[in-house]
Amino acid sequence: MRVGFVGMGRMGLPMARRAADAGHDVTAFDASPQAARRAAASGLATVDGLDGLAGCEVVCSSLPGSDDVEAVYCSGGGLLEVLEPPAVAADLSTVSVAVSRRVAAEARRRSIGFLDAPVSGTSIHAEAGTLTVMVGGPAEALSAARGVLETFSSRVERVGDNGSGLLLKLISNRLLTSYLGAIAEAVVAMERTGLDVSQGIELLRAGAAPRQLDYKAEPMAARDFAPMFTVDLMRKDLRLAAEALGAARIAGVAQAVLEETAAAGRGSEDLGALITAVERHMDGP
Repeated sequence: MRVGFVGMGRMGLPMARRAADAGHDVTAFDASPQAARRAAASGLATVDGLDGLAGCEVVCSSLPGSDDVEAVYCSGGGLLEVLEPPAVAADLSTVSVAVSRRVAAEARRRSIGFLDAPVSGTSIHAEAGTLTVMVGGPAEALSAARGVLETFSSRVERVGDNGSGLLLKLISNRLLTSYLGAIAEAVVAMERTGLDVSQGIELLRAGAAPRQLDYKAEPMAARDFAPMFTVDLMRKDLRLAAEALGAARIAGVAQAVLEETAAAGRGSEDLGALITAVERHMDGP
């Protein structure tokens, strides 16, 4: 299959290389001369402009920002002018949902398939071909592009219409950042109390904390609060933690959410009942 790649940065280059190594006829473009030279040095065919991608059946883009995506696709001489139906474009970038949906609407007008297909993972996963791709867009467009996406991914899954892939990726990144903040608080607390940090990390890893997505997410979604570990018990433990360790910003927010949950009469329910307080404070899209 003739495949174009736009964006030869830390993620784009290894993804393009994986597609080429799988036997696809890959042509790469990057507006940065240095990035284009790196792509050529890796063995990829490169072009000097987007018009060099005319005739590609699938084009993937990996770009740094929303403005870059809109410019690459919708500006004069952009990809949506260069590509011809039934070509499919898969944007692998993490960008504005609104911008991506505007690009998708223009692509539909031109009978070009367009997918928002943000990837989860790092350049290490891109090189190993183990990224996760969260896809929003037409099922038929994904069918056409799947063979390319699977060259650098271990899981490619459509989650809904255009914009849905980006929504899930942004949810994922917010979850990741919150979790990393809590991990950072745990490491600092171990350091400041004189605990053996390496030993503490190993014991935390062996405990319940790393598995909460497995344990709690589906019961939360079902609003099933049958008690396994109650809100009141965790409130007690967080009070003890504050007494022994001092204040912590992220844990303090979590404690405030638990206090609100208990004040609503849910203290004897499972810890997952905190979702009832969380949802009261979240704006809808």
